Amino acid sequence: MRNIVISLIIVLLSTCWSWAANGDIDAATEYEETIGRHIWVYQHEGAGLDMQDALAAYRNGQFTSSGNSVLNFGIGAKPVWLAFKVKNNGHKAVRRNLLLETAWLDKVDIYFLRHSELIDSYHTGDSLVFSQRPLEHRFFVTAHDFSVGETIVLMRIESDDEMILPVYFISDEKLADRNQLQAYSYGFMYGVILALVAYNVMLYLGLRTNPYLLYSIYLLFFLLLNTAYTGHGYQWLWPESPYWQKWANPVLIMACTVSGFAFALQFLNIKAAWPRVYRFIMVSSAVFLALMLLAMLNGNFVASLLISLVFIFFFYVSSIGLGVISLKTGNRFAKYFLLASIFTICGGVITANAIWGLIPFNEITYRATDIGMMMDAILLALALAERFNINQSEKLLAEKMAGIDSLTNLNNRRSFYKFVQPIWAMGLRSKSNTAVIMLDIDNFKLLNDTYGHALGDQVLVQLAEILQKEARSGDILARWGGEEFLIFLPETRLADAVAIAERMRNKINAISVTIAKGEKLSFTASFGVAHTCVTSVSLDELISQADQQLYHAKKQGRNCVCSGLD
Repeated sequence: MRNIVISLIIVLLSTCWSWAANGDIDAATEYEETIGRHIWVYQHEGAGLDMQDALAAYRNGQFTSSGNSVLNFGIGAKPVWLAFKVKNNGHKAVRRNLLLETAWLDKVDIYFLRHSELIDSYHTGDSLVFSQRPLEHRFFVTAHDFSVGETIVLMRIESDDEMILPVYFISDEKLADRNQLQAYSYGFMYGVILALVAYNVMLYLGLRTNPYLLYSIYLLFFLLLNTAYTGHGYQWLWPESPYWQKWANPVLIMACTVSGFAFALQFLNIKAAWPRVYRFIMVSSAVFLALMLLAMLNGNFVASLLISLVFIFFFYVSSIGLGVISLKTGNRFAKYFLLASIFTICGGVITANAIWGLIPFNEITYRATDIGMMMDAILLALALAERFNINQSEKLLAEKMAGIDSLTNLNNRRSFYKFVQPIWAMGLRSKSNTAVIMLDIDNFKLLNDTYGHALGDQVLVQLAEILQKEARSGDILARWGGEEFLIFLPETRLADAVAIAERMRNKINAISVTIAKGEKLSFTASFGVAHTCVTSVSLDELISQADQQLYHAKKQGRNCVCSGLD
């Protein structure tokens, strides 16, 4: 007995819910959500019905409850009739808009009837050029003044594409607010994507690095795909081409997926790191493209759309796998790619569940795919920006290391000329004093032959450290070759240069290096100093004069400074 009572209660509650869900529409009510639960559905198996046949079927109870807030009949569904009643219990007509927020329906016929008499109708769809729509809107919208009493609304929908029907019953003000909000949000999204495209194109033109170009192409195809399925493309880009509007979604899905794979394989360096995975992706993509081409040549739109959807699903699943294996191999950029792929997949799952009625359908859940793709684009842009910064840092470091002597960390000849030439040119114009010091370790070859090159390297390092400590901030030091060092002293008189050289010589005399059994070994250096304040002397000539003075210092017994002052 108890079970019977519980069963009756459940049946009663279900019936009440069905009545509530499929009750008549109140013309005076502002419906914030879709009205799918108020709609009755009829799909006829035989020949197509006209409006009178559909009305008769509705009155005979052949329509069934939709049961969902958003109606979804899948891809390649047969034409469907929808019906609902609108009651106006007020004292004057109420103007309301029927909004079908799907941009890819082939044919949309809406009929308004009172007492079984047709009082108004509305015919549109993607099979017509955009300019033939009664209202210039990317979705399908019709306004109607609902008179006092009861109005039956019949709608016939036909589409080879996925027949998703979020139907809204809203006032002019709510429609305007909705349009404005969507315009701002899509404007922001399109602006961000176009900015990323422009930024990465400029990087490619400057660096000639393929990932930046491939990423720009991927973003452009995603942008075109988004405009296709949101209706912006038909409204702004190809309003006179119903044929392209029909095929735009599957074709652009394929283009977006192929460009996405091209970017992913290049960005993650899959060909070099995982050649078998690379070949599998390439062969799989070729198979999908061949199937797509065959379907298009046969004019089979439904097959083309299904192939493209399976391909993009394969792409996102593969992206997760590519991100994981790249992360395991130590690719520092794979974390961005993996996170971006997860955001995109999560967005698609949320949108799909909202359409299927598993979660609440609203602006955020319906556009979760757009949000996921936005996060995808931003994360990948950050990855490319980090890659650019790292490449630039590595380039600068390489350039710096190319001009640095690896043993002493002083400038080499190439770097010395790079830094000195502009200072030398300024000195010539101002006719300022300029000096050069060249020094050489005394008996360095004998030291190397006696104690080995390791000790010789140690002597060179210690001498370089002394020169760096004793040189002034504006002086430029270089290892000139072997045991020879060169110091450029801008705006320095000869006497001052000689004093600096003497100070350095004394410091060198005071140091020693440890050899076998803890013994200490000292060493000395000879210095040659040259000076000029005239424009007729070149930099190489001045260096040559310093070299001659160094030669004189060697002749005088080494461990001294020669400058020509004597």
